[in-house]
Amino acid sequence: MSLCRFSESFQIFDITPVENLFIQEFMLKAPGDFVKVYLYGLMQCYRPNSTENSLEAFSHALEMDTGTIENAFHYWERQGILYFHKESNGETSVEYFNIKDVLYNKGLDCEKTMYKYKDFNQNLQKIFDTRLLSPQEYLRIYDWIEVLNLPMEVVLMMVQFYVSRMGKKVRINYLDKVAVTWAKEGINTLQKAEEYIQANDTCFKDTIAVLKYLGIHRSPSQAELDLYKKWKNWGFTLDSVLTACRETTKVQSPTFAYLDKILANMHSRDVTSPQEVKQHLDKQDDCYARIKEVYYELGYKNNTPTPAHLSMYQVWVKEYGLDHDLILLGCKQCVRKKTTAFDHLDDLLKQWAAKGLSNVTEVKDYLSKKKALDNEIKAVLERAGDSRTITASDRKLYRKWTETWNMSFEVILLAAEYSVMSRDKIPFINKILSNWHSKDINSVQAAKQDHERHMKAMELMKSGNEEKGLKKQLDFNKFPQHAYTDEELESLFENIEKN
Repeated sequence: MSLCRFSESFQIFDITPVENLFIQEFMLKAPGDFVKVYLYGLMQCYRPNSTENSLEAFSHALEMDTGTIENAFHYWERQGILYFHKESNGETSVEYFNIKDVLYNKGLDCEKTMYKYKDFNQNLQKIFDTRLLSPQEYLRIYDWIEVLNLPMEVVLMMVQFYVSRMGKKVRINYLDKVAVTWAKEGINTLQKAEEYIQANDTCFKDTIAVLKYLGIHRSPSQAELDLYKKWKNWGFTLDSVLTACRETTKVQSPTFAYLDKILANMHSRDVTSPQEVKQHLDKQDDCYARIKEVYYELGYKNNTPTPAHLSMYQVWVKEYGLDHDLILLGCKQCVRKKTTAFDHLDDLLKQWAAKGLSNVTEVKDYLSKKKALDNEIKAVLERAGDSRTITASDRKLYRKWTETWNMSFEVILLAAEYSVMSRDKIPFINKILSNWHSKDINSVQAAKQDHERHMKAMELMKSGNEEKGLKKQLDFNKFPQHAYTDEELESLFENIEKN
């Protein structure tokens, strides 16, 4: 028995030294789970008698299956910093090396690993022809087999396809991303690989054609290939996409992301064929020119039309049914009101559309009728002895009298005469007209007769009740009534300009 040893609890609260060379040279490039396995195993090296120093204990502690843990040790073995041994009976052992000793004294020896893939290496090198792969590149490719579980024949087919399309200088980093994609999509047999290549061969060529059209002379990235596949699934052909590229000339440095937005807009409008795309772009160009006219009328200078404004213009024309001259008239109206924001213009045009106005002639006719209406209301107010400014509530109430109750202008003027002595003119006129409407009176003669009957009745009531002190109640102009201010009337009726 050793003279000195640590207590059982000492190692739990101790530290595990990790070489900086491991962090700098190995950890940064390794999969995260594999780093966890290495560090946990390193800690167990300092606790050789621990019950946690087994594959099953590793699996429980790290929440990984034993197969993943073994793959991790195989990975670090290929990196040359440990030795993983597995007996025929299934027992395993792992020997950690000192990394400084490996790097500076022994050097990384990957000959044992590379010999294991001797035939595979020869076939791989034939694909790359005169380009010689480095040992580190071979190790990276072995990860596709041992870590991603891709069969050797599938890896060779994948490499063959991309080298034939991108050249033998294709980067291993690029192929590494492709291998990860194949593993995620379950492309792990020769048949699946052939089907994938056949489906993607056309996409690859077409994507290169689009890149060249945009002035980009290189092989496509995986993200660009994915975008082209999405466009193809939307129903776009190569001719459709190339036709849509015309729109990219409006930016200085066109990209696939910018083209994707253009095609997404067309897809939302069910525009996919080359002819449909061309017609759409022709209309877009026309819309582009018209928006610039709108900018000019609003006082915007040297502005490039934005997608939001182009979309808004389409709503004015297609949904609101407004013609271009009317939109320009709306711009002039906004300038007069000193509200040149697009949102203000949109609000104005929306109001005109709600009134059924779609062209300049209709607007002018509407304004003419509105002017005539205001003149009639002004005459009514003057007849009642009121010289104030006409309000929106006045217009609302006047339309009720003429359109809903079918009262003539002459009858309304007569009611105004009878309201001269009232304190609140409009409410009193409304009270008189409401009374006539309930009696189905809509002519001047009938209204005068009703008024005379009303006055006689009042006189009789007045003479019979003077002694009872009811004189104030029977005074024609002293009927109980609510005194509305102009502001209160505004709140009672909707603003006619918004209806």
